[in-house]
Amino acid sequence: MLDGRPIGAHLEAAGAAVLNCSTMAPRRDLPALREEIALLQREVAALRSAEATYREIVHRTNSIVLRWDPEGRVIFLNEFGQRFFGYTNEEVVGRSVLGLIVPDTESSGRDLVAMIHDLLRHPERYLSNENENMRRDGERVWITWRNTPIIDAEGRLVEILSSGIDTTDHKRAEDALRASEERFRQLSVRDDLTGLYNTRYLYQALDALIASSAAAGTSFSVLFIDLDHFKRVVDARGHLNGSRAIQEVAATIRSCLDPPAWAVAYAGDEFVVVLPGLARQAALDKAGEIRARIRETAYLAATGRTARLAASFGVATYPDDARDLEGLLALGDQALFSVKRSGRDGIAAAGRRRTSASTR
Repeated sequence: MLDGRPIGAHLEAAGAAVLNCSTMAPRRDLPALREEIALLQREVAALRSAEATYREIVHRTNSIVLRWDPEGRVIFLNEFGQRFFGYTNEEVVGRSVLGLIVPDTESSGRDLVAMIHDLLRHPERYLSNENENMRRDGERVWITWRNTPIIDAEGRLVEILSSGIDTTDHKRAEDALRASEERFRQLSVRDDLTGLYNTRYLYQALDALIASSAAAGTSFSVLFIDLDHFKRVVDARGHLNGSRAIQEVAATIRSCLDPPAWAVAYAGDEFVVVLPGLARQAALDKAGEIRARIRETAYLAATGRTARLAASFGVATYPDDARDLEGLLALGDQALFSVKRSGRDGIAAAGRRRTSASTR
């Protein structure tokens, strides 16, 4: 189309001009002019047929065809696009795509107003683009767009021709797959019962922490925690309540920790806490805080019959006590065992005597 009229209209006008000129031409040129007119008429008919074919293709294609101007206003939307978005062509022509088929903000939080404005300023950056769109009823859908900028002879943007396909199902399947992969990844390093990290993660992360601490010349500590006489709770309240108590103790420990500290469900009623950047005394203080919080918490309150718990602690510090993973864990475990052997409900640092005793 040129100047808003079909190409055929321009060719007809050209043919009429030729006919008008024929009255002024010498009679000997009439046969040649008639032949030229006949040729132009055939070309017009061919162009009309091609135009009708192209219009039919555009309207019947199973993809969205959108034309919009440099201000972001719709010039044309094909029949498939009209059905897809829920509008007629008359309802969209002249309206901005923003707030019509493009929401202001994507569900992911991306600013689509800024994206559309940038696309209009720099269409060459968005020859292929995927973004969230919006139907008339408010349903969010994902469209993959192919955008072709139409430029005039002076290099100015005249319009953008966009074709889009609905990739909503594909996008949702990808999101579900990523969520599933993340879930499986978490399951591989998390304890099912408590949600704390598991021993697999402990060994991997401690190796990395030793390497980074060695490079930075910093310390860190590990706390070994074991609930005292926990078998009595299980025997008296059953395994189900025993598992609930473990979950609640894990929550108590987690509530005492701030990043980058983290905790591990080590084995049964045993836990390990990793304290990056904390030397021995700070680690002993943290152990004292967790010990006090466990002692003051009433567990299994939801059952109507509470349980009181206590715990023993062993502390080992890198690099003061050991410089390798195996040595550090062994010394922390030995410190814990020394507390258990001497009466429980206390804290001991590796190679040192028990630092706090039971008051019960």
